Amino acid sequence: MHLDDTAHILGTADFFSICNLEQRRMLAFASDRVRLSSGEMLFEKGQVTDGAYVLVSGELVVKGTPGTEEKDVAIMHPGTVMGQLALITRHPRRATIVCVSAAELLLVPRSAFSKLMEQFPDVARRAVELIRNDIGAYVAPLREAVRKG
Repeated sequence: MHLDDTAHILGTADFFSICNLEQRRMLAFASDRVRLSSGEMLFEKGQVTDGAYVLVSGELVVKGTPGTEEKDVAIMHPGTVMGQLALITRHPRRATIVCVSAAELLLVPRSAFSKLMEQFPDVARRAVELIRNDIGAYVAPLREAVRKG
C-alpha cells in the first residue's frame, strides 16, 4: 500500500483526524498491515498490545465478557479505530475482537505515536481531549446507573 494511501486511510478514522497530512504520513510510514481471516482473533480481553488498529476493510465483532454467555456487543466497520488508549499507555484490552469476514487493518505502533506527540505537542493535547471525551461518554451511563441505584 502506498504511503499516501495509508495516510488517507488514517485520515478517514475519527481519532487520526487530529493529525494533519504530514503527521499521518509519519504514522503511515511506521504502521504495519495486518490481515485476518474469518474467525481469527485480533486480540483478547486482558491482552496488552503495542498500539491501535484501524480497520481498512472487512468486519470485526466485539465479543462480550469471557466466562459469561458470550454475545456480540458491536460490529466494527472500515474506518473504526480500536484501542486508541494503547497509543499512550500499556493498558489491557477491554474486550475480545474477532474477525467476521476477511479483514485488513493498520497497526499504528505506540512508539510512533509517542514520537509524534513529542514532536507535535498540539497532537498530544488533541489526543488527550478525544480520549477524555470517549471515556466520558462511556462513564456517563454508569454514573447515571449508580445515581439511580
